Amino acid sequence: MDALPGDWTLEFQSGVPAYKQIVHHVQAAVSRGELREGDRLPTIRALHLALDVNPNTVAKAYRELEAAGVIETTQGRGCFVAPPVSAPKLSPKDKRTKLSELAARFIAEANRQGISFDELLHHLNTRTSHV
Repeated sequence: MDALPGDWTLEFQSGVPAYKQIVHHVQAAVSRGELREGDRLPTIRALHLALDVNPNTVAKAYRELEAAGVIETTQGRGCFVAPPVSAPKLSPKDKRTKLSELAARFIAEANRQGISFDELLHHLNTRTSHV
């Protein structure tokens, strides 16, 4: 992969650690289809230079993505988007609990970025009509 998909910038004043922002960028690119199974991610060196962060920051993000099953690392070849994993079967109660946790985190992050709940809801409704 020669270029970063989308607008991969880091907001150093946001309070979100840089490695977490990298993780979020990769996860978002995968969910939007900008990165697909088998696509090669930038090398640690290339990404640290492009984002102006310590190489250990990129390495930490890649380790977290690998632990989450989003990417696979092949020694000497690089990091690649992993095949999708089937979602775990959750009971209805566990699913509601997980959804509440995810929604709370999502709304809190949107608020930190100055995005209102109405704007967020409108965007989600628009996005789901295209999926």
